[in-house]
Amino acid sequence: MIELLAPAGTPAKLRTALHFGADAVYVGLKRLSLRASAGNFGWDELDWALAYAHERGRRVYVAVNIQPFDADFADIEPTLRRLAAAGADGVIVADPGVVALARAVAPALPVHLSTQMSVTNAPAARFWAAQGVARICVARELSLAQLGALTAQAGLRLETFVHGAMCVAWSGRCFTSLYWAGRDPRRGACAQACRWPFREIEDRRRPGAGNPVEADERGTYFFDAKDLCALPVLDRLVATGIGALKIEGRTRSEHYVGAVVDVYRDALDRLAAGDLDGFHAREPRYLAELARPTNRGFSTHFLEGPPGADAYNPAGSMLARENDFVGTVVRAGPGFVEVELRNPLRPGARVELRDRGLACATAVAGEIRAPGGALLDLGRPPQTVRVPLAPDLTVSAGALVRFAPPLSAPAGA
Repeated sequence: MIELLAPAGTPAKLRTALHFGADAVYVGLKRLSLRASAGNFGWDELDWALAYAHERGRRVYVAVNIQPFDADFADIEPTLRRLAAAGADGVIVADPGVVALARAVAPALPVHLSTQMSVTNAPAARFWAAQGVARICVARELSLAQLGALTAQAGLRLETFVHGAMCVAWSGRCFTSLYWAGRDPRRGACAQACRWPFREIEDRRRPGAGNPVEADERGTYFFDAKDLCALPVLDRLVATGIGALKIEGRTRSEHYVGAVVDVYRDALDRLAAGDLDGFHAREPRYLAELARPTNRGFSTHFLEGPPGADAYNPAGSMLARENDFVGTVVRAGPGFVEVELRNPLRPGARVELRDRGLACATAVAGEIRAPGGALLDLGRPPQTVRVPLAPDLTVSAGALVRFAPPLSAPAGA
């Protein structure tokens, strides 16, 4: 079976990922991972996460994937030892020195090689297997044909990214942020300089000649890559024999995590059952659902060959629409749900209850009550509020709540 691997930047996102069907999650500690702004996990939270996942037969991989300097190894060694003692299912690393250290001090801890190591060929994969690496997340620059050939020859399990933000640097190894903003992407502090606006500039090597780009009054965004979305080629990707499909997004919302995991879970289950017709029939619905959370537009990027001009956003992109997300159901019963709010909620709001299997029901929050029963004019995050539902409307704890799209105007209006 192909493993569906989801991002979990916080304990809440971990619960959401597992609720919607992820086989495994990857998390970061407060230090040493490439998403310093994700919230991440303290040691007590990690112990909880491992117990929570293992009780459900799922797995937790921990990223220790910064590009380390010598001084960092004083923290990395005890971290690896503690991860092994805690029962982590794997550690994700991006440095040969950390690979060697992990094998020496925590030999029972499976080592997963990060996409940052840019593995693109079978000899490199076999080399890392000989060093004791259990899994490789391959470079995102590979096509489907290259993935198929590499999977057949690698000699160990491979995973690849299928959804989320793309970086214009080789496997994410970029220094623009470090030079322009003083923030090192290789240590979790990327300023996403590739998404800044640029102006047409003169090439000093060719006086009078410019580097023409499409620009408006805001500038141009010729580095601003669209998000990766492998859904249109998922059946062909599965056929390559890849072992795990990874979703990017430890810094994104629970809405993003739940919706994206649910779509890929449903699609993978249909493909595993041989229901190719059902997969293709649902593809428009899948894509519409993937577009509901924040995104920058979608492209298959390198999976179908070299990406074209439609793989980036020349007018720039913004991760808008976070305000569509209301919160997460923490308790559900006959005729009510209790929702931990992520955005304000007013009485009378039309909401969607989004549960597993692409289930989606619309309701009206006719009234909002505090846990003690008091009526509220406005629910504010991070409050937990109770909302009554119609008796025949059922939803499970862990479901998402989001604002429903506006009602369409009547024909001729």
